[in-house]
Amino acid sequence: MGRRFIRLLEGQLHHLREHANHGNRCFFYDQLVVAHLLAFFNPILAGLRKIEDVFDVPAVRKRLKMPRVPKSTLADAQRLFDPELLLPLFESLKERADIQEHDPRLDGLTNKLLAVDGSFLAVAARIAWAIYNHSAKNNVTQGNVRVHMHFDILRGVPEHATLTGGQASEAEQLRQALRSDCFYVMDRGFQPYQLLADIIGLGSDFLVRLRKSARCESIETRPLTAADRAAGVLGDTRVRVGWREAHTAVKQPLRLVQIAQPDQPDQPLRLLTNRLDLPAETIGVIYRHRWQVELFFRWLKCMANFKHFYSESPQGMTLQIYIALIGTLLIAIETGARPSSYDFALMSLAASGLAPLDQILTQAAKRRAERRRAAERQRARRAQKNSG
Repeated sequence: MGRRFIRLLEGQLHHLREHANHGNRCFFYDQLVVAHLLAFFNPILAGLRKIEDVFDVPAVRKRLKMPRVPKSTLADAQRLFDPELLLPLFESLKERADIQEHDPRLDGLTNKLLAVDGSFLAVAARIAWAIYNHSAKNNVTQGNVRVHMHFDILRGVPEHATLTGGQASEAEQLRQALRSDCFYVMDRGFQPYQLLADIIGLGSDFLVRLRKSARCESIETRPLTAADRAAGVLGDTRVRVGWREAHTAVKQPLRLVQIAQPDQPDQPLRLLTNRLDLPAETIGVIYRHRWQVELFFRWLKCMANFKHFYSESPQGMTLQIYIALIGTLLIAIETGARPSSYDFALMSLAASGLAPLDQILTQAAKRRAERRRAAERQRARRAQKNSG
């Protein structure tokens, strides 16, 4: 399965083997992790029975030093083992993923820059805890779970993730996970003023896109520089938020930066932040990087086979999410770059033993260089077209 991958995990897997050990247990947490990682790197294994078939092959069991993994054993293990025990493993891999490519205009930020968002994953309608809504028109009850993600923009790796039913509040999930010395970049679903006040109270910063209905009282208009205007900044104002000062949690003045949208000239972006020291153009740059979390969600959904969960319990689904994040970090550690679909395809060959990892990494670097050159040519053509 790629011995190098396993060596990255050996210490943490050993601790998982020791956790809650019972004298009559013959299938352990570390073996469950290996089985899930095998499925992550082989998306064709889209169910517990297919995983069972793989470990019914004696050669596979010998190579991975694994027992048989019956479907019922996997199902029971996913309900039994606590997914939160994987967090130390996730944190260890996250620290090893040293990805340095980022926009140099963000180097002046001292706090950890985190893009925050949630995304729905469809599940069977029979899963009562995950039911999201009921369509009277089509008489269909829809099952959804929501993954709440914090994505480290500068390092290009996931920072934190939780899974809830579809009706859970994104703002409340963020409030429970708030930390100091962070810069949270958020979309319109995270506008509650109490949440913004909590972020400031912890010594962190925020940048949030305001809804059209948000009330702001102008205090001072700030001058725009030539660089601000070139970046599409339409206005930079110190404001007080809320309809009445006595009824808003945010007492201090904030900053409202409005940026033109080329495709919607009559609807500029309204970005609210507590950072009064940054240039207005930098505020726009920071918000554009919020799309990294959206791109990461798309990557997960396309690559990690979340069209079918192996479990119907919150514990089992959360475990599958964590394993996908661990697999993503393993790819990032080996390639030293943000994982792409090309990296995933090549690493799947290494994990299956079809090619040596060093040859896989050489091919991945070659493909990455080709894509970088193609992107540079496209940017040059676009710049020439705009200048003409």
